[in-house]
Amino acid sequence: MTKTQSSWTLALAAIGMIALAGCGQRESANETATDVAEERQDAQQNVAEEKREAADTATEGAEDRAAAEYDVAVAQADGQRKIAKEKCETLASDAQSACKDQADATYESAKATAQASLDAAKGSGSAVPPAN
Repeated sequence: MTKTQSSWTLALAAIGMIALAGCGQRESANETATDVAEERQDAQQNVAEEKREAADTATEGAEDRAAAEYDVAVAQADGQRKIAKEKCETLASDAQSACKDQADATYESAKATAQASLDAAKGSGSAVPPAN
């Protein structure tokens, strides 16, 4: 390895360490409140968009309506997960990690419930969720 390559490698390693140092650190209540508000707004916009698209399927078949309802449910669950994860940012590192894991688990559960509803609407237990 040349001296230039070694310098670049060290520089990249330093940048990586600095980036990792910020992971798992607590945010102030004000930072978290701002982040939560932004996530709420994004979630509301995403859910509203999915609801508009779902309304367009009102005259289509039951499977299309079920797929649209699935998309709305997943958008809602995703928004709730992002908001919950932002709220975790005020916690200490270990508690923060557990909090985020719980948010992910709640999301996966909501997604599974939406998938079960989609499967039931399609009349089979093996429907594939629509691509988002």
